[in-house]
Amino acid sequence: MGWLLPGSRPHHDLPNVPSLTSGGLAAHTIGTTACFFMERRLYDLAPDSNSDPSISPDFLLELESQCPRGGNVNTRLPLDRGSERSFDDGILRNIRGGFGVLESDVKLYLDESTQSIIDSYFGFFSSIFGPFFESDFTDSIVRMGQIGVKTGSHEGEIRRVCSAFN
Repeated sequence: MGWLLPGSRPHHDLPNVPSLTSGGLAAHTIGTTACFFMERRLYDLAPDSNSDPSISPDFLLELESQCPRGGNVNTRLPLDRGSERSFDDGILRNIRGGFGVLESDVKLYLDESTQSIIDSYFGFFSSIFGPFFESDFTDSIVRMGQIGVKTGSHEGEIRRVCSAFN
């Protein structure tokens, strides 16, 4: 059985590997994002409160202070609060606790099919019997390397802007 992220396209389907570790979420354990990518989530998402209700109230204040409305959209935020320079499962812990930075990461925890995968890393016996975040990530990267690259004008395209078709 393959794992397919909610809303993803079928070519991201990787047999026997949770896509949350290969589709980018695990890669978000290290790195930053710009306030530009947070504006909608902080100020224009929900009509009743304007901000994303899945953000922990304390974290919301922190994010708003770092990315004020009308502020510098190029200000950088760590994707993995508290361990942004370490490869670990902190990103998953943050998302479970309402401290997810990117909306796409948080949506993985709000979807029950991927929420159970995230939760499985923190089960009572998971530290002994698994699953193990680091080895799952390694396996998923190896499998991603086996995806055939589409070349030619009719098979695929290299996007100039990742979030938009050419």
